[in-house]
Order: sequence, then C-alpha cells, then structure tokens
Amino acid sequence: MGNAYTRLLSFSHYTDARGAEGPQEPPTPQFDVSAVLEEVPPDVYLKRDTAMTPSILITSTQFLTLQRHIPARFQSRCWRLLFCSGLHGFSRLALQNSCAEELKSARGKERPAILIISAGSDGSILLGAYISCIPQASNKRYVGTEESFLFCVPASSALASSGGALRIFKPPENVANHYFMRYDNGTIAVGGGGKGPAIFLHEDLTSVSCSTFCPTFDLKESLLLLSENLNGGCHATAGADCPHKVSLEGGEPETSVRAIQLWTIGDEYYLAS
Repeated sequence: MGNAYTRLLSFSHYTDARGAEGPQEPPTPQFDVSAVLEEVPPDVYLKRDTAMTPSILITSTQFLTLQRHIPARFQSRCWRLLFCSGLHGFSRLALQNSCAEELKSARGKERPAILIISAGSDGSILLGAYISCIPQASNKRYVGTEESFLFCVPASSALASSGGALRIFKPPENVANHYFMRYDNGTIAVGGGGKGPAIFLHEDLTSVSCSTFCPTFDLKESLLLLSENLNGGCHATAGADCPHKVSLEGGEPETSVRAIQLWTIGDEYYLAS
C-alpha cells in the first residue's frame, strides 16, 4: 500500500506506442514546498501584526528527499517554524523560548525537530539534522532515538538555493552510542564520541563545526569537507582542496553560519498535488 506520503500520489493510465495498456506511475508532479508550511502567527514582540507564510532554506526537491526518510507517522504533515535567524536574529534566548512554548502547547504529543543551517560566507554549504525531539534547556544529557539522521549538500555541489542533492546519514544498525542530540548552554550538538559531534552549533549561533569522526552516524569525514564525486558518491577534501570558507585551524573543521531555521512537524496533514 505504501506509506502515508506515497498513497497521496495517484497512478495514471497509459497507452504505449504499440497500443498496450497498463498502470504507470506518473511523472514527479510539480511540488511547491510552501504549501506544506504553516503560517507564522502575528508576533507583538517582533512587531508583526499579521500572519505570514515563512520561507524555508531547502528547495522543494530537497524537502521531498527528507520526506522519504522521516518516520512514516510524520510524513505528509505540515511543518511549523519554531525559530529563524531571519526573524529572531541569532538569539539563543529566542530559540530556547520558542522550543519551550511549542512543547507546552503540544501537551505531550511527539514533536520532532528539523534543524537546517546555511553555512559558509556565501551560504553554499547546507547541512542539518532530523532530531526525534525538540531541543530544550533541560537537555544537559544526550536525548533522541535512532530515528534521528543528518543531511547535507556537499560543498562542491550547487549552491543550496540552486537545489543540490541532499546526502542522508543515518545511524548504523549496530549504533556505537546514543549521542543523538544535546542542548546545553545554548549549544546544539548532534552526534558524539570519536572526535566530537557531527554537527556542533556554537552558543552564539554564528558558527558551526563538524568533526572528522563521529561514530553515532558512522561518519569518518566532516560534513563541511565532503565533495561530490563524478559518480555521485562523496569523499572528503583536505589541504589545498578544502573549501575556502571552512577553517581547519585549531581543531575540527569550522565555518560561519549564514542562516538557521528550526522546524517541527505538527498534527495537520497536507495533500500532495
């Protein structure tokens, strides 16, 4: 029968050149990711007196890729913006308050989080994580489940705004540890062990580092140093080939953050066109 998302896409009937008939899956329909994003309500503090439809840092194609990997029970549900540097600035207090308010209103319902980061001086690095729970100030220890995963667009791919293909990194079957996510003193760490988190968003929210070895997701290279092979695979760059916007001085690869968004998935469903 397929999952909740695929069941929304109908099948068409076709006739081939020889007159044979049969069912055929239609071409990928035109999809506008804005149709699945909940409106952001008015905010007196931010001096916004009307609701608005938010933008998202990923393309419609990248969104559909994520849809195939998130748990089936959340597929085809609308996304809700919790935090956006374009609206809230790089304020960890705003991030913390937005997460706390969402958890309060959820009243015990599951609320996963999708962290999306546009990094590098030109925003050409896209990376993020699907986390099985929303960050909150009490997360002094690692939380989350094996449903969590990482994603990125390799630095040598097209700019994020041009729709580079997402690479997905899930925990291995025999996961080395359960260091999925920790929120502590304003920092967000995804993954751990080895040489550190696969994604570490610093407390000022303006820089991010990605370790070169993270056993949680079986990563043996930094997400900031991945380059795309001609055959579609990925390899790590180093030395002279290192992207100019990534610093290797003093430890693990690090770069500046251009924009951050944190989303959750609500209870309402959208219909694929």
